[in-house]
Parts: sequence; structure tokens; C-alpha cells
Amino acid sequence: MGAKKNLNGKDLEPLSFGVRELRQSASQILDQVKEGSVVEITEHGIPVARLVPIARSLYEEFVEAGFITPASNPEWRPTKSPVKLKGTKCASQVLLEMRAEARY
Repeated sequence: MGAKKNLNGKDLEPLSFGVRELRQSASQILDQVKEGSVVEITEHGIPVARLVPIARSLYEEFVEAGFITPASNPEWRPTKSPVKLKGTKCASQVLLEMRAEARY
């Protein structure tokens, strides 16, 4: 039936390496972690550490998937300051009041 996989196709069960293997093959093991694998480090067969990939930001995932395109000029900044509207209530307060009126 095979090992269970996550949404990215990686095994849910961590790969397991002893301390000696880690010392001898650190670069290759880290490459596997960079690709999304979870690696468990054992000492005398007992798990003592777990290496997991750093979670990427939603922005990075959207760029990679092609949902958004990064700005062509990363130094761009808005030229105008935010507009301040007249009124005493914020939008969230108005929304809460509208919901309360609709219920009763």
C-alpha cells in the first residue's frame, strides 16, 4: 500500500538517520530537508532530534504557483499617505450594528 504522503507528495513518516550517518552525509540529508522531507536523528536507535523544513510564507508559495507576480521594482512605495475618512465609527463597528439589527 505504500507510505502515507502529505499534499506535496512527501512521506509523512520521517526519514531516520543515526548520528554517524548525519556526520558523514550532512549535505545530502539537508538537501532532503530542503525538499520537504522530515528527518529524525537517532542515537543508539533512540530518536533525539528532528529536522524539519522551515515553513515558507504564503507569499512565496503564491509566487511559485504563479498566482501572483512579484513587483518588478522592489523599491516601489506608495506616494500618497492613506486617506482619512470623516466619521466616528469604524467599518467593523458599523458591520456589527448591521448584523445586530438584522437579527432582531
